[in-house]
Amino acid sequence: MTISAIEKTWQALHALAEPAFKESKTAQFVANYLKDLGYKVQTGLTPSGTGVIATLASGKKGPVVGLRSDMDCLMFTENGKEIPVHACGHDGHMSMVLTAAATLAKQGLKKGKLKIVFQPAEEIGLGAKAMLATGELDDLNYLFGVHLMPKSLAKSGQVAAKVNWQACTLLTITITGLTAHGSMPHLGINALDTGCAIVNAVNAIHLDPLEGWSVKATRFNTGTGAINAICDHAEISFDLRTTLNSSMAELKNKVTTLARATAKAYGAKVKIKEIGDCPGTESDAAVLALVEKAITKEMGPGGLIKEVTTTVGEDFNFYKKLRPKLKTGFIGLGCNLEPCLHDRNMHFDHSQLLHGANILTFLVQAALEVK
Repeated sequence: MTISAIEKTWQALHALAEPAFKESKTAQFVANYLKDLGYKVQTGLTPSGTGVIATLASGKKGPVVGLRSDMDCLMFTENGKEIPVHACGHDGHMSMVLTAAATLAKQGLKKGKLKIVFQPAEEIGLGAKAMLATGELDDLNYLFGVHLMPKSLAKSGQVAAKVNWQACTLLTITITGLTAHGSMPHLGINALDTGCAIVNAVNAIHLDPLEGWSVKATRFNTGTGAINAICDHAEISFDLRTTLNSSMAELKNKVTTLARATAKAYGAKVKIKEIGDCPGTESDAAVLALVEKAITKEMGPGGLIKEVTTTVGEDFNFYKKLRPKLKTGFIGLGCNLEPCLHDRNMHFDHSQLLHGANILTFLVQAALEVK
């Protein structure tokens, strides 16, 4: 496969940008592409009907290896109109996986099976779980993924063998108080006061300073109503992030315990809802060695970055969390990406996509040979 060929694939996918669980045209494109390569393709997966799994079988017993790509884009508002844009590089991820799939179909498999996994809704953290719920991935022994890296983490010519994604959880706390006339606050229960106290309590949380973690209030809404009436409703949203999955469990427990205890002290009631979560990276040492070998083979020793750490999450990590026996590997492709991911004007060096595809190809063939 040539750089011009993978660029053509990228252009087609970039133009099809669709948000989470609405990737119908994108799913059709990748399904047709894979069918033309001779893969057995399953479409209509997940409740949204946009999940795609394509299988290439050798006819001989062996491991089942998967390549995964996300498909959804981000939405931006311009002049009052919502515009879909691939500002997180998922079009690049799809291009690399499709190119690897084409090379592997041409090379053929000596044994085992290859599954190409195109999942929806990575941006809202629900796509990987939806794909696992189908049961069609239960036979996987290995699964590999890829993500474009910001230039600050990896430049063109560099590839990270391990990306330390953070665990993240989004919580919404709804507070119910009791309204009263502003002149008689003793007769009411002020949800606004309660909410402020909860935020202050959460801000006083401390975890081990040797571990990476953060918690912060990101939304505080009290609705509308008479200014001279005691506020009886408030809603606060919190963003929780930790480097370790074990720390996330501790942080969630502290936030929810403090919220309930503080509300009780004020006489208010609270409902706590988990809007979404994403586990942190859990790596397999043996697979990591395989990934490092693949990167060195393609990029040379100088192109290997052992690992990079970022403060954002990736729902690829659900595959490992929900299927602990699954061996997973994930590469971070340097491509001079600027100014950053999730920026409307994000751009990158497209020539590096071919390197990513070649590394994924090598990883599949190498995993199939593991005894």
